[in-house]
Amino acid sequence: MIESRIAKRLLFGSLLVGMLGLGLWFDRGRAQRGAPPIAASLMIAAFTLPALAELARILTAAGLPTPARPLVAAGFVLLAGKTVLRMQAVRAPGAWFVALAVATLVVLAAWQLRDRDLKTGAARAAGLVLGLVLAVLLSSMVDVSFDWSTDVLFALVLTAKAGDSGAYLVGKAMGRHKLIEHVSPKKTVEGAIGGLLASLAVGAWLFSVFGGGRWTTVQIVFVAGAVNVAGQVGDLYESLWKRAGGVKDSGQLLPEFGGALDIVDSLFLAMPVGWGLLAALQG
Repeated sequence: MIESRIAKRLLFGSLLVGMLGLGLWFDRGRAQRGAPPIAASLMIAAFTLPALAELARILTAAGLPTPARPLVAAGFVLLAGKTVLRMQAVRAPGAWFVALAVATLVVLAAWQLRDRDLKTGAARAAGLVLGLVLAVLLSSMVDVSFDWSTDVLFALVLTAKAGDSGAYLVGKAMGRHKLIEHVSPKKTVEGAIGGLLASLAVGAWLFSVFGGGRWTTVQIVFVAGAVNVAGQVGDLYESLWKRAGGVKDSGQLLPEFGGALDIVDSLFLAMPVGWGLLAALQG
């Protein structure tokens, strides 16, 4: 049974990597023609928007009534807006994106003010704000693809996801000591260490291939470690939300992986951390 689950996880994990590789190939061809990346933004949206819908369902079950459609629409506006800003190479894209994010929040807040149920007002506002924060954090992947190429985004995502796979496999094989049992009973200290080592190894390898010599080996190891730690915290944070809502998996997008939110849970903190550190350390 365990072997079958591991085999399924490896199979569908390989399919995800293959999809990322296809997007990398497409954007690499565009880069050779002097065109900006587009496949990266499409793939980011393909996982982020369903993840927001799943988050709305979980938060609603946890007592924070969160409407899915407005949240998904807001997520689309943020991702599409950042992509357009970067494609058009506008001046100060970060400032424009902050303005867009605040404008989106203003619209959602004005829409929520129509509801006369004052007892749930704070809870409803908290759910939407959390969803917007998630979308903004995941949008940092768009920045990675435009700042350095989809190749670097591919390397950064796989560095984070290698931590997931390493933690799962090592935890299954030799996990003995519980990590944070009240949040995620199956996660172990041994698994967390295995995930960290997997991220360090995969990050060092992929950035040596795709990094273009922008960062030293020591810098890459540091970034990979930070990405892994942020990813593991993000994974546990999502587990906290699911436990509050009484949900096992956020959805049924892929067997053994769960829903879209289960797939991006290790990315929403890891990607902005990776993007910020890569920018700060770039030679």
